[in-house]
Amino acid sequence: MIDPERIGSIVGEALLAGALGALGAMARFSTSDRPLLTRAYLLHALAGGSLGTGAWLIAHALDLDGWWLFAVAWLAGTLGYAALHDLLLRVLNRRLGGP
Repeated sequence: MIDPERIGSIVGEALLAGALGALGAMARFSTSDRPLLTRAYLLHALAGGSLGTGAWLIAHALDLDGWWLFAVAWLAGTLGYAALHDLLLRVLNRRLGGP
């Protein structure tokens, strides 16, 4: 059973990982020539946050510790959404008969 005193630190780490993922996604989005503060910008931030938290959970399950946990979260937010977005667009274009 999980120690109730440890739950607070785990939740804090997960929130930090999500924030790092969101910041990574926002940093990647802001380097493009797209306008900021749009719905797409918010979507990128939310997706980066969820990918950062998910990557943190996987890294935690693989017994990574220290800064590696947060480096994985940052990279997931920075690179993950772009890769998933491009893959999803390719699949949709093929299914719908696009180029």
